[in-house]
Amino acid sequence: IMRKQIETFIFRRGKGDKALEKIQSRAEKAYAPLYKDGRTKALDRAEELAHQRVEEASERTEAEFEQDEAKVEANFWPKVQRVARQIPFLEDLVAAYYAMRDPETPLQARAALAFGLLYFLWIVDIIPDFLGLVGYADDGTVLTTIILQVGGAITDTHRAKARKALGGD
Repeated sequence: IMRKQIETFIFRRGKGDKALEKIQSRAEKAYAPLYKDGRTKALDRAEELAHQRVEEASERTEAEFEQDEAKVEANFWPKVQRVARQIPFLEDLVAAYYAMRDPETPLQARAALAFGLLYFLWIVDIIPDFLGLVGYADDGTVLTTIILQVGGAITDTHRAKARKALGGD
């Protein structure tokens, strides 16, 4: 029963739905070619993969998470600096990074966010990143799906840190 209550808290709807709408509206114009004839199978596969990883996150140990976190830490900022102008979901990506690093964020949410961030770091994924703007559509789909699942774990504090890191507020 306790595990079910924890999962309900971590994976509650609400802020995740708002974040999803925000990401989708920003990405809509940028990724319009992919949606010309409806959503592509590649994006459906990216969403399916994200759901699988969120489920797997509930089984991750602290040690496994720490390995993923170290990979993210080693490569996140250099890639963000290289591709910042190409991705419309940058603030959400950086907020997810800060939520993943926050020890107050529950382990299951941190593990799910780590997967989303690792997916962003992979050069060759469902739609390869070297294709430019279009190459980040699957990354955005994975991140959006994970944010929807762990929406309550990304706080206003994480979003404020993201804005500050990106030169905003």
